[in-house]
Amino acid sequence: MIYSGLVFLGACGQKQDQPTTAKAPTPPPAPAILTQETVVDTLTAYGKAHPNDTLVLISTPKGDIKIRLYKDTPLHRANFVRLANYGFFDKTVFFRVEKDFMIQGGRSDFQTMKIGTYRIPPEIKPHYFHKRGAVGMARYGDEENPERMSSNKDFYIVQGHKLSDYELQANIKEFKLNLTPAQKQAYRTIGGAPNLDQTFTVIGEVLEGMAVVDSIAAVPVDQTKWPLKDVGMKVKVIR
Repeated sequence: MIYSGLVFLGACGQKQDQPTTAKAPTPPPAPAILTQETVVDTLTAYGKAHPNDTLVLISTPKGDIKIRLYKDTPLHRANFVRLANYGFFDKTVFFRVEKDFMIQGGRSDFQTMKIGTYRIPPEIKPHYFHKRGAVGMARYGDEENPERMSSNKDFYIVQGHKLSDYELQANIKEFKLNLTPAQKQAYRTIGGAPNLDQTFTVIGEVLEGMAVVDSIAAVPVDQTKWPLKDVGMKVKVIR
């Protein structure tokens, strides 16, 4: 911890130096503000400059969540790593919490860092699905956003629940899902949220800390699903 105040330096048998004021730490530089015209080139270049950054630690008052970002969703990986490295998420909270469904974070009433209003082109992969622990990016609905481009900051972690055969088949029919046998089995045994499949970009998965996700999902919320007591986070890339 860095304390602002007086620092005293001296040596035995010598006259003590005059107190000096500790220097405040230099704030990290702000990221360049992206536009829809610059987002692909900027994130592509950032991803190439950080090719091995896939592990991220999300520290919360409830504990730590370790996630792995997928390399084959390169724009989304680069965007998340970029924001984490600039400290963007450190002043955000989990602002939407729905028990047995998901927890969503990435914004706050106190966030002042400007990143632009860009959206990320979709990188929806059929082999990534919304099993328990999946990490994805939120987006606007199809009417406003027919390209299914992702939010630049709002991410979610799936808590989900185990689905019965009837419930799973109902989801497959309603949302016209094409799931593999292994994916169906995962929904039956570990759970998830298949209603999000094939329409949202899954960018990673939880490696450690699902008990923390469960704890956040259980906090009291208001009518908008915002926790009554903010659940903040610190996010850092650990490679």
